[in-house]
Amino acid sequence: MVDFSLNEEQRMIRDSAREFAENEVRPRAREAEESGDWPRDVWEKAVETGFVGAEIPEEYGGAGMGSVERCIMCEEVARVDAGMLAAIGTEFGSRMVAEYGTEEQKERILPGITSGELIGAMANTEPAHGSDAASIETSATKEGDGYVIDGVKTFVTNAPIADYALTMCRTGDDDSGHSGISAFIVETDRDGWSIDTEFEKTGWNASPTAQVRYDNVRVPEENLVGHENYGFYQLMEFFEKERVGIAAQALGIAQGCLDESTDRVEEREQFDRKLSKFQAVQHKVADMAVKVENARRLTYDAASRLDQGEKPTKLASMAKLYASEAAEEVASDAVQVHGGYGWTRDAPVERQYRHTKIYQIGEGTSEIQRNIIAGELLDL
Repeated sequence: MVDFSLNEEQRMIRDSAREFAENEVRPRAREAEESGDWPRDVWEKAVETGFVGAEIPEEYGGAGMGSVERCIMCEEVARVDAGMLAAIGTEFGSRMVAEYGTEEQKERILPGITSGELIGAMANTEPAHGSDAASIETSATKEGDGYVIDGVKTFVTNAPIADYALTMCRTGDDDSGHSGISAFIVETDRDGWSIDTEFEKTGWNASPTAQVRYDNVRVPEENLVGHENYGFYQLMEFFEKERVGIAAQALGIAQGCLDESTDRVEEREQFDRKLSKFQAVQHKVADMAVKVENARRLTYDAASRLDQGEKPTKLASMAKLYASEAAEEVASDAVQVHGGYGWTRDAPVERQYRHTKIYQIGEGTSEIQRNIIAGELLDL
């Protein structure tokens, strides 16, 4: 049986993350979401506190945290506002650099992430290819001592504020599939890199997202991360961790909405009784709590297995699938429990409800997660 109790260091991380969320995130969450402005001030505090790039190895300025610690941080901040958590996440692409990059690339990227001198983006999805990552069309053609990149990437988080975008490109021929994709560091100040469109979204509006264009963007050979034509497999190595991280964020939303709801029903009165005295309300809150606890156990079980060196493909997809769908259900119930107030922008649960949908889409849709789980069970 997995032990879900936290050790002393993990409790300190939880308490620090909770304090940051309450003191820095909560006061700014509504305004940042409604204005759509990136909250640089909160991000700077996150950098100062060591939350940004916490998993980066200590020799490059990070804390070298494991998956459990990362989940603790994600849950605590997302409990207050998941959109603000997305906004302060500026280490995109750094994990692949840390694992597969040259020493020069590590020294160039990783300390800059942890110090706040660099902001990263990850450019993988294309307008015609979402879940089908093996069919990307953005090309990187070898020319002389470098590559020329052409194509379009969409839903690129941080693109408008990024200093570099780790970009997945086709370096093999059109029929090479998985084995013809490579990863490149592309600095956003290079000629030919431009923003096509900035998206207005249902949630996560404090986190800038855009479609970007690569028009004959030239990068040197030393910007290739890992082996040529092996980028897809490098990317797949991180999906378990990314899905567990997404599960932790969704869990945070669900926990926050449960907390807001229990407070609400203890305070609000209808028909001369507190809402908590109505059995229908009691049952709704009980069902919410069961979903939160199930999500927590799946998420931290998967995270602990990652920290033990396992590759929990099925469990990571289960955690991501269940937690993301539970978050939407719990947030919806939270809005219902809050009544008319829950439908207003004054209610944190309304904002969290809007944030939930992305968790069923990003890092592999719920449908993709079901495919993975079935494949693992049925040896497909």
